[in-house]
Amino acid sequence: MIDRYVDKLDITVLFVEDEDVLRAIYERILNKFVKTLFVAENGKEGLEKYKECQPDLIITDIQMPVMDGLEMIEMIRDSDQNVRIVILSAYGETEYFMDAIKIGVNSFLLKPVETKKLIALVEDLAKGILLERELIEQELKRRLAEENLRKLNEELEKRIDDRTKDLQHEIKEKIQAETELKELNLNLEKRVKEELKKRQEQQRLLIQKSKLESMGELSAGIAHEINQPLGGISMGLDNILFKMSLGEITDHYLTSKLEALFHDIDRIRQIINHVRVFSRDQQSGLVETFQLNEVIKSAVSLVNNQYANHNIDLQLDLGEEDMWVKGNKYKIEQVLLNLLSNAKFAVEEKQKLKSAKSFKKRIRINTFISDSIVVFEVEDNGSGIYKKDLGNIFDPFFTTKDVENGTGLGLSISYGIIKEMKGHIDVESEINKFTKMKVSLPEEKGGRD
Repeated sequence: MIDRYVDKLDITVLFVEDEDVLRAIYERILNKFVKTLFVAENGKEGLEKYKECQPDLIITDIQMPVMDGLEMIEMIRDSDQNVRIVILSAYGETEYFMDAIKIGVNSFLLKPVETKKLIALVEDLAKGILLERELIEQELKRRLAEENLRKLNEELEKRIDDRTKDLQHEIKEKIQAETELKELNLNLEKRVKEELKKRQEQQRLLIQKSKLESMGELSAGIAHEINQPLGGISMGLDNILFKMSLGEITDHYLTSKLEALFHDIDRIRQIINHVRVFSRDQQSGLVETFQLNEVIKSAVSLVNNQYANHNIDLQLDLGEEDMWVKGNKYKIEQVLLNLLSNAKFAVEEKQKLKSAKSFKKRIRINTFISDSIVVFEVEDNGSGIYKKDLGNIFDPFFTTKDVENGTGLGLSISYGIIKEMKGHIDVESEINKFTKMKVSLPEEKGGRD
């Protein structure tokens, strides 16, 4: 993706989104392939940015504080009927589509937006924008040709009496200029009609495709992950009923089974929350000061037995000093579980190789403080990541796994969470050797004091 956009699209884009996580993610994506990008947090700021920078394309959310997206679009359309406008809408906001069409929206995208769809739509709109520029240039050339022709005629009429000998030459020049002007007008009109027809059809297909594919792909991606704990719940309930029918059920057995069932239920809840982080309802979470090592231990306790059953050596090398950070500890726990899941997949993929039958699967979690920065690393000795993919791993829906093993949301969500806490994620990897994910967060001085 990065190699493809060495030469960025020569357009100006204004992106309006009130949600910090989404704004950070898509600002990073758009900066890769558009030449100029402006960002606003609400409709009012977006309107001010529009007046200031006069963008070629506006991509905006609908429901926002201060001023919503539709109100902003209406005010822009009062003075500008040409700027392209795309709205971002959650599934529950489809009632706004007709209002958006009435005020001149060019296209729609349903959240969460797949990177490939966003790029394809911006590329398509950019073609129209660049074509309009070209048509304006052609129109200027046409007007220049008309002006030249007018001057030529005036000069011809003025000089006809004393330039009789050159009359034939002058008439030839006039005919040639008229012919060129006629051909230019015919070609220009033909191209305008062809491009307008093509754009109308593409716009119709994009709207329909966005409605159907976004929901289908997102649902299919999490179906496999939910089916496994559901199977565990079903089997556990069957075992309890069977024991009850035999009269052999004990308090200890029932307690252990219920704990296992609640574990599976909690796993389903985590999967659902995993996707819902992109929604606006998840933006405002509990913010507190907490010990990073305690959160890591809590997260590891959820997967320790599972990893042991898969013969994975899960090593903890936690720093002894207090490591206080500020944010939502449950989201940090989610980030760690995402990184562990990717590491588990990597070491198991490497074990499948014939040359790695005696391979010992290992995942190591390391924490330390460096220059007032709290760091935790998740390192595995698995299959690694190709260099060509390193720049894309944090993009939404980008994944090298098949559909049964992931949708490409994990690292993208993790990136947004860490960005929200004013931190960053770095990655190092070599194929068939290792992958190290390094998460850095600002230290909260003084802790709970």
